[in-house]
Amino acid sequence: MSTSVPRPPAHAALVVRSLPTASAEERQRILEDVEYNVFAFPAGLLTCDFLSDSGTSAMTDVQWAALMRGDESYGRNWGYYCLLDAFRDIFERGNDRHHIIERVLAGKTDVEFYQTKLLMSSQGGFVNGGRYQLERPNFFILPQGRCAETLLFSTMSSMIGEGYGSHSEHGKPTMIISNGFFDTTGANAAVAGFQLQTFMQPGLTDPFPQQLIGKTNNFKGNLDLAATEAYLNENPGKISMILVTITNNWAAAQPVSMANIRGAAALAKRNSIPLFLDACRFAENAYFIQRYENGYGDKSIVDIVQEMFSYAEGFTISLKKDGLANMGGVLCFRDQGLFAQRYKGIGMLLKERQILCYGNDSYGGMSGRDLMAASAGLYQVTDKAYLCNRITQVQTFAQKLQANGIAVISPPGGHAVYLDMEHFFFGCNRKLEEFASVGFTLELIKKYGIRAAEAGPFGWAYDLKSPEERARIPNLVRFAVSRHVYSGEHIDYTVAAITDLYDRRHTVPNAIITRGKHMKLRHFSAGLKLVPVDQTITDTFFGEASRQIGHLSTAVGEDAAAREELTKALALATGQWGQRVVPKQVDTAGWVSSVSNDGSPIEYSVSIDQVTGKAELRFLTEAQPNKNSWKDLEEAALRLNRDIVARYPVSMKRFNIIKDLFIPENPSLLSHQNTKLAAWHSCAWSSNKGPQWKIYLDPSATGKDNALSTTREAFRRLGLDKGWHLVEGILGLDDHVIYFSLDLAADAVEARVKVYIAHGGADATSRSLVAEVARKHGSICPDSDGFEIQRFFAAMAGSDFGREDSLGSRRKSLISCFAFSGKTGERPVGTVHFPVDAYVQNDAEVKRRVESYLVGVRASAAARERYVTVLAAAQRRPLNQGRGIHAWVSLKQRAEGRRENTFYLCPEMLGLWDAL
Repeated sequence: MSTSVPRPPAHAALVVRSLPTASAEERQRILEDVEYNVFAFPAGLLTCDFLSDSGTSAMTDVQWAALMRGDESYGRNWGYYCLLDAFRDIFERGNDRHHIIERVLAGKTDVEFYQTKLLMSSQGGFVNGGRYQLERPNFFILPQGRCAETLLFSTMSSMIGEGYGSHSEHGKPTMIISNGFFDTTGANAAVAGFQLQTFMQPGLTDPFPQQLIGKTNNFKGNLDLAATEAYLNENPGKISMILVTITNNWAAAQPVSMANIRGAAALAKRNSIPLFLDACRFAENAYFIQRYENGYGDKSIVDIVQEMFSYAEGFTISLKKDGLANMGGVLCFRDQGLFAQRYKGIGMLLKERQILCYGNDSYGGMSGRDLMAASAGLYQVTDKAYLCNRITQVQTFAQKLQANGIAVISPPGGHAVYLDMEHFFFGCNRKLEEFASVGFTLELIKKYGIRAAEAGPFGWAYDLKSPEERARIPNLVRFAVSRHVYSGEHIDYTVAAITDLYDRRHTVPNAIITRGKHMKLRHFSAGLKLVPVDQTITDTFFGEASRQIGHLSTAVGEDAAAREELTKALALATGQWGQRVVPKQVDTAGWVSSVSNDGSPIEYSVSIDQVTGKAELRFLTEAQPNKNSWKDLEEAALRLNRDIVARYPVSMKRFNIIKDLFIPENPSLLSHQNTKLAAWHSCAWSSNKGPQWKIYLDPSATGKDNALSTTREAFRRLGLDKGWHLVEGILGLDDHVIYFSLDLAADAVEARVKVYIAHGGADATSRSLVAEVARKHGSICPDSDGFEIQRFFAAMAGSDFGREDSLGSRRKSLISCFAFSGKTGERPVGTVHFPVDAYVQNDAEVKRRVESYLVGVRASAAARERYVTVLAAAQRRPLNQGRGIHAWVSLKQRAEGRRENTFYLCPEMLGLWDAL
């Protein structure tokens, strides 16, 4: 088959259901009526329901045909026999299946068939047959999986209380270890008196390369065998069971490898502990093993299922998942195995309780119709074509979200897509106990009629847990995909809705519990109330800036130590004025800084290597005067110089050489009309050298006409005459020197001198101007590539590129930066800066241009993801709400073709740029 043709569909839809048309206002009123509980919202008013995949599947035509053959007899209906033998076929026989259901469906049953097939005695497996099921019952039909859990745990607990299941020298085994207890599983075990220990393989939320999705899988659902073994050694005789959930519903539907199941079985056997499986999604887990685990690619799903269950002493299963049924559950255990030996007689006790609580063992609370549908579903769920379609749909759902910049637990699991809400609300200052993820699910219902389930702090009662327990609670929202129900159209609608809320995530409300805070499984019944988020900045300049620096530091991958050092540097740079409360708007009566778009005296920038994705974070500040006078502004800048010298190993030697050129002692020499600054200071963190300081000066300090001569003299004094000669040689009539900067590093070889040139005379969209700037860089910068410069400018200008006469009066100029140091010699390293804020309607357009550019230059996935994360850390509003977060975007070209882009970001403390 051609690789351009997708995989053929695995099923066709024969019955359709019309969906309701309810407005957001109508759904809001319903939410108020049900106390904002997502479980209580009427399903009939939803467009897409991802609350659960349990019992929500669309059954196949074969199942509907089987349902019509349902036998509702109270004792030993034929659905009972079909289900028992289906379990033998699926979980024990491998390829030697008997398929007795086919004879029953065809109505070809007679006395001989009953005697030789249905009533045949068998023992030693999960499903005793004939008289052995009467003497040593080990297979129990229940209404659903949680009933199987209740029956198992409550019966074990009562028997443990009577002295069963224990090693006499160690007391009673009251603990259960698992790779992850789902909510009802854990609740049923806890109610029965068991203590729970979860040892999940670390790294659930660790990044996974998007390009490897569908190609490899690291089985994040595994049991942490090392941690389990250590705990067993520390608590001998205290563990009653090891429970492995496949797939791991607690851990974002992640699969468990065969090697891990085998290892868990060996560990359990060495310690004489029964290994059980929570097998709700066993078929999906088998598919992951076949697809991704070494040594299983050539094995059939049937063989893999047989091997998985060969390691277990027993299992519970909800037939509402990988049974494709709308109802049903089963508990079974290995006849005469370790579990049966530890709890002698438990089979008969389980049967008594089954009959007492759920009904005769022939149906266990299930109708005859459901028994037949589940029996047929077990065969169909292990079909490879079905599983491939199922897993691929979930995978595609996840990838579409990732393509929109929304983080999911990756690689995607089997039955659901899990949003990483820590990443979703990154930069929004949400606390886990504020239940913002619940607010998200409620907004999704109200706005779009889509229901999902919070699987995090609210559901796992984060606010009631110890610090140790809190550390293990994930912050997720689950979108469980019903089998055979939704098309690509439903998925696309849901992706678009999630993306819209992600763009408006700063306004998504929090939630508080108004009723049922201490209830078990409170998410099913508790009442809630939404709490609007107040985005008003009430902190000081330093407080707000340190918050943003913290988010950006995390975004670029800095560790806690680096973040702390950069915050200390920020505290020094902001000094006393940093303790002022951020005003509601720019105070035009005071000094209005031009450091940032919004008048804030702070700007952030992040440089990203196009190949490695490694990033460097910097901040730029202007020391603020106590009074609105030029003298006070100068004094503030020089005072900061002294503070930096006192705290850090920097050198002011070169600054002192040229100080009089930019900050003359005679105030009469200053040209206040044209001067934008006395001095700006920036600081970046280096893992090798610590904080790296730089100072920016204004060549126009003594007049715009003197800018060129001032710069020339500064270069001469610093011994860089030849370098300046190169720069001055390419300057045209419309080129102007606007900034001069010095690294304050003590190492003279490493320290750079930079000069910034504004290219006037035409818009930054001018094709001829761009070509001329590229030519100039190529003439003096040895590592410059003119094509790359023009490609960069064209991408940043977007559809305006090539327009020579578009709105030139209000647009900023292109800027070039030429950097000299002892390492570069006479020839500089060149950087070009595009004033992107002046050439877009909003920041969403900037993001589109940047992402398109990064794809066009084949920047690595790491670089592209880094940019998206950095932007998310910086923004405090929807990107399409205005422009100004992005101020400038630059391109630096280094030796050996290395390129990096720097993004200059406005803090927007004082509002939108367009509103200023």
